[in-house]
Amino acid sequence: MRVQVKLFGEFREAVGREAVALELPAGADCLQALRALVAHHPALGPLLFAGEKLKDHLHVFLNGQNVNNLGGLATRLSEGDVLTFFTPISGG
Repeated sequence: MRVQVKLFGEFREAVGREAVALELPAGADCLQALRALVAHHPALGPLLFAGEKLKDHLHVFLNGQNVNNLGGLATRLSEGDVLTFFTPISGG
């Protein structure tokens, strides 16, 4: 199945594109997609992962919904889904 990953900020800079299409096996979940993304674009590895775990400060969205409100990173993907992820923005 094919899913799209939209990239913003430092992630876009690391890849040099605003979106990446991923071919994944049927039944893949969000975490598998992010690992596949890093396999294709290794510069994203240190931006997304701390060891084997996704960095705590990242917010991952599936089709505009925070995956924490779905099944977390184990949320299964479907053909045509769109993944995005952000670091929190703060300011004053």
